[in-house]
Amino acid sequence: MNRLNLSLMFLLLIVLLPACSMLNPVPTQTATPTVTKTLTPSPTATNTLIPTATQTATPLPPTPTATMTAKEKAEQQLWLGSLEFEAFTPEDADQVARRISYASGPHESADNMCGPLTVAIMKAGGYLPEDASEHEMWLLCPREDNPECYGLEILNREFFPREDYDYIRVEESLGTYDWKKNPLQPGDWLYLFVRKGISNYTGFDHMIVVTRVDEDGAAYSVTNINYGDGFVITEALLYDPDKPGKGLFYDLTNDSLRKELGMTGTDGFLLIRVKNP
Repeated sequence: MNRLNLSLMFLLLIVLLPACSMLNPVPTQTATPTVTKTLTPSPTATNTLIPTATQTATPLPPTPTATMTAKEKAEQQLWLGSLEFEAFTPEDADQVARRISYASGPHESADNMCGPLTVAIMKAGGYLPEDASEHEMWLLCPREDNPECYGLEILNREFFPREDYDYIRVEESLGTYDWKKNPLQPGDWLYLFVRKGISNYTGFDHMIVVTRVDEDGAAYSVTNINYGDGFVITEALLYDPDKPGKGLFYDLTNDSLRKELGMTGTDGFLLIRVKNP
């Protein structure tokens, strides 16, 4: 990539609302995007619960058995593949970003790798083909309120063709959504939208893939996240259907935790799910 192209890409990063990385606290107001498909009748902007930032210890994976179904084996392969990307220090997380190799040189960093990380994990788990490009997911912007965003076209063309996947746009905040009624599944891909103007922190958009759902229905993702000491890559509990207020989805939508985690998911999410697992 020549110097001109790198300069243009850096300009694009500044102009578009960045995904993954936290922005400086600047209160702003933006129009709510037009939504074509929702699972809930009315959006809720904020979470009233006050959770504590959630980190989880990754359990040892179970030993494959002959009685596992093909679906169970695929889900286990996804989980095991995701654990290959865990990095528990910012320095190691940056190394993982460079190993994925989705951009070039200094542009590859643990604070902007959320999209490429989802592609790399899904490829390792067999949920995307080997030729799927991590670069095409970098700086992805599927916002319908921004004419400069072509993310929906890229998702359909490069990763999730609409004839094989459902695209479900939900406006409700991650922190108040009823995950017990509409649970996530392993392999679900989500783009989390931030709503500006409800916090002193503008927040960020974020991309994740659900890498595990345990026997109690709690969902997890291996994702890049900053708990206060720099970005690391760990398995995080997203929600526990039997413990409202616990999990990353609640932490990321609670304004009292902004300095550590940033804010995302307050304007809902786009869920992409394969039609025939």
